[in-house]
Amino acid sequence: MPAMSCITVTRTVKFQVRSEANAGKISALLATVQEWDRAVAFYADFFLDHPGIFSEQKTYVAKRGKYAGEERPRPLTAQEILTWAERHTVATKAHPNLSRDFGQVCPEAPTVLRRAAINHAAGAVRQHLSNLANWEAADPKRRGKVPALPRPHPHLVAYEGISALRLEDYREGYLRLRLLDGERWEWHNMSVQGPPYAPELFAQSHSEKGRTAQNRRMAEEGRAERTQEEREALGPTVGVWVARSPVLIPKEDGWWIPVPFECRVVIRGKAEDRRLAEPDLRVGTFDLNAASTVGAAWQGQRCIGIKTIRHARESEKREKALRTVAKKQRQSGRAVKGERSNRSLWNYIRNLDDALAWQIASVIVTWAVLLGLQVLVFEHLRSYRPRRGLSWSRRTNRKRSYWLRGKVVKYARHLALIHGILVVERNPAWTSRACPECHRLAERFSPGGTGYPSRLACGHCLAPGLAGLRHGDANVAAALNLKPKWDRTFRYPMKQEVQAAAEPRRAGNGGAASGANDQTADASGAQSPGGGAGKTDTAA
Repeated sequence: MPAMSCITVTRTVKFQVRSEANAGKISALLATVQEWDRAVAFYADFFLDHPGIFSEQKTYVAKRGKYAGEERPRPLTAQEILTWAERHTVATKAHPNLSRDFGQVCPEAPTVLRRAAINHAAGAVRQHLSNLANWEAADPKRRGKVPALPRPHPHLVAYEGISALRLEDYREGYLRLRLLDGERWEWHNMSVQGPPYAPELFAQSHSEKGRTAQNRRMAEEGRAERTQEEREALGPTVGVWVARSPVLIPKEDGWWIPVPFECRVVIRGKAEDRRLAEPDLRVGTFDLNAASTVGAAWQGQRCIGIKTIRHARESEKREKALRTVAKKQRQSGRAVKGERSNRSLWNYIRNLDDALAWQIASVIVTWAVLLGLQVLVFEHLRSYRPRRGLSWSRRTNRKRSYWLRGKVVKYARHLALIHGILVVERNPAWTSRACPECHRLAERFSPGGTGYPSRLACGHCLAPGLAGLRHGDANVAAALNLKPKWDRTFRYPMKQEVQAAAEPRRAGNGGAASGANDQTADASGAQSPGGGAGKTDTAA
C-alpha cells in the first residue's frame, strides 16, 4: 500500500475595497504602500553595499548522516541575516553605533514591516548577485545587458501585526488593517466586497492559539526548537481552510486585497506506486483540443463514462478579436516601440482565455469528484510548432489555443489537489490515430471531405466480407487510448505500418482508407499488429 502523506494547497480569495470607502482610509493605504517601498529600497541598498554577507559561512556540528559529529560549513540562514541587518541599522542600547539608520527613513515603522522588508530585500539582492555572476561567466557576445538592480515590489504583504482577519469583522463588511495615517500607525476597518463563499472560509479559519503556550513551555524547558508533535499541533487541521497574510495591491480600478487560504490534504502515495498497487484504481483520461475536451472515466479496464466539454464558440470569439487587432494595426501603421497598441482587445483576449481555462478545469474536476476518480491523465504537450501559410490572426489564434491547453492542465492540477486527486501527463503520440479496440492505425477523415478531420475510421475491426467501416470521434478515441498510455501497455506502430497508413494520402486518395486495402494488408500479415510485432509501452 502506498504511503500516506500530507500536502498544503493554497487558494486565493480576492477582496476589492469599495469605491465609496473613506478618502482618508484610501490615502492611508497609499501612504502605507509607499512606506513599504522606502523600507525595501533602504535595505536593498544596504545589502548591495555589503554583498559579502551572502557568501559568509558558519560552522556547525552535524547531528545525523555520514558527517555526524563533525564540524561542517554552511551559509547564513535568513534569520541570521535578518539579525545582522537589524544590528547595523536599528539603534539599541547594545548597538548604538550604526552604519545606516533605518529610523531616519521610516520612523515609527512596525517591527513586522521592517523585518518583512529585510527578508524581501535580502532575497531580491541575493537573486541579483546570482544573475550578475552568471552574466559575468557567460560569453560576452551572447550574454546581453547587465542584470538590472533589484527594485522594490509594490505589493505589501500585511503580516500579523499589520492585519487582523476575523469573521466578525468580515460579517460587517470590513477587513481590519494597521495603516500609516499621517505620522502614526493606526488600525482601520476597510470596507471590502468579496465572493459569497468568503464567510464560510473565514468560519473554517482559526488562529494558531497554541503558539504562545508552546513558546512559554519551550522557554521553561530551555529548548530552542519545537518537536515534531508541536509542529503538527501548530499546523492547520486536515481539510480546514486557514487564512494567511493578505496582500495590498493598487490597480487602475481601485485597491485589491487578495487573501490566501491554506488547507492540508491527505495524498495516498505517488501516482505510479498506486498504479502498480491498485489494479482497480479509478482513472480519468482527457484529450484537450481547440474546440472540445473529451474525458473518459475508468475503473480498472472498464470504461464507466465519457464526458465532452465543447468550447468552439470561445475559440471563434478569440479569432474574431485577433482579426480586429490585425485590422486596426494595419490601419494605424507600424507599431510604436515601447507603446502597447489595442490594449483593451488584448486584455479581453487574455481574460477570455483565463476564464475559459478555469471553466474547463472546474468542469473536469467536478466530474472527477462525482465519479470518484483518483488520478487524472492528460497529454504532455510539446512546444508549439506554427504552421506556415496561415494569416496572422489564425496563426495567433492556434498558438493561443495551444497555450490554453497548458493552462487547463495547470488549473486542473491545482483544483484536483484540493480533493486529493493526482494529475499526471503522458506522451500523446499516435493516440488520435490508433483504433482503441484493435490498436491498429486507422484513418482520420472529415465527413464532408473538407475541413478538420474529426472522424476516425478503422477497417480492421469488422470481419472480412462485411460492408462499411467502423468509425467514430477521433477525440474520443484519443481519450480512450490514453488509458493504455497510463497502463504502459500502448502499442506503438512499426515503421512499415506507418508507411502503409500514409500511402492513400500520398496517392491523393483523401479520406478514409478503403476496407479492401485493409483486408488485403490483414490477410498478407505484413502489417498486422495483432501478431505482436509492434512496439509495446511496458512498465519499466
